[in-house]
Amino acid sequence: MRYRARGLAAILVTSALTAGLLTGCGADDAGSGKKELRILANITPVLTKEYYEKLVQPWVATQDGVTVTIEVPSAENVQATLQQELASGDVPDIVASNLDPVVAPQLLGLPEESWVLDTPLAQQNRVDGKIWQVATGAQIQSLVFYNKAAFAAAGIDKMPTGLDDFTAALRKLKGAGYLPLQTAGEWVTGAQFAMLANPELLKSGNFYADRTKGSATFAGSAYQRYLDAYATWIAEGLVDRNALGLKYQDSIDAFTSGKAATYVIGNWIVPSIDEATKKFDVGVFPTPSLDGSPVGQLSGPAQPYSILQGSKNRQLALDLVKYLVSDKTAIATSLASEGNFRQGVAYEASPLNKSVAAILDSAPGLVLGTSGAGIPGGFGDELNKQVQALYVRSTPADAAAALDSWWKLNANQ
Repeated sequence: MRYRARGLAAILVTSALTAGLLTGCGADDAGSGKKELRILANITPVLTKEYYEKLVQPWVATQDGVTVTIEVPSAENVQATLQQELASGDVPDIVASNLDPVVAPQLLGLPEESWVLDTPLAQQNRVDGKIWQVATGAQIQSLVFYNKAAFAAAGIDKMPTGLDDFTAALRKLKGAGYLPLQTAGEWVTGAQFAMLANPELLKSGNFYADRTKGSATFAGSAYQRYLDAYATWIAEGLVDRNALGLKYQDSIDAFTSGKAATYVIGNWIVPSIDEATKKFDVGVFPTPSLDGSPVGQLSGPAQPYSILQGSKNRQLALDLVKYLVSDKTAIATSLASEGNFRQGVAYEASPLNKSVAAILDSAPGLVLGTSGAGIPGGFGDELNKQVQALYVRSTPADAAAALDSWWKLNANQ
């Protein structure tokens, strides 16, 4: 399996990072005798507490008296839990999750060594010249998984590439008796919208920097077009009008049960689909662009790790993170768990995962997430809020205007 990115349109995080390069044990390590590491981990239907425990066990077995405790987030997500722990002063040693750059000053800069520099998207994760996060692999996220039987029943024999064609396909799927597009509440609504719209928004130039300068706005941008389409999907019942009451796991269950015809989500869903779908075949195609022409794939770091400045076990934490992102067995285990990618590392892949890899290989480039150059912290949450507002009588124009107002208030702070 190959991981190849051409024409990478990287959007760099720009928050200030005050931590220096990690060169050895922190002062709190000396003479403490403490042999416990705490990992605050992103827990998902695939990345369970047991998954992380098994992942670190080979490293633990090589240590003398070291224990690793996997912490499940106590708040809404890892970010919120970490902020609570930072406020209390009781911080973990390692965080296994993507983090908002707002906490970057609390994280250690990592050494300029090959095991750091060789990790996926390492250079794109620099802040003030330092790398504060290392990833095991890379994800691609602008994907539409589809029920092949539903498409056949609806008479769809050509995958839609443009937004209008996609809407037309959703209408045919509704006519065939399926929920055309599966979504959910929580973080899913806004994330799906970003997966749909960001490749078009970011295909040329740097929209976010232009928005901060005032030379671009969300109103009238590609976001406006996708917001218009999304509102149409809600009005016509092409998505469940009560979707905001669903949890992420509910959306997975609904799609894998065969009730929904399409599901916009990242490649991490592949193992769940492979395990659950025994009665129908699932295919995948890129999310539609505005005019049907190929655009880049939204990408991001997969299973990343950061080390807290407040760790009393910095050298142990560094050793464990190095193992997780450089040991070939650990990497392969991590990649296979979510169907992620890393150049030079192979694992046994399902047919669906190979189809995702083919999309990655043919993509004209990659764009990175909703945290990038000049993007204020919390933008992803605001986007989620405004997309969800479409379900409760907000208009696309309202949503775009609210994003512009929020950006103007929060940019450069």
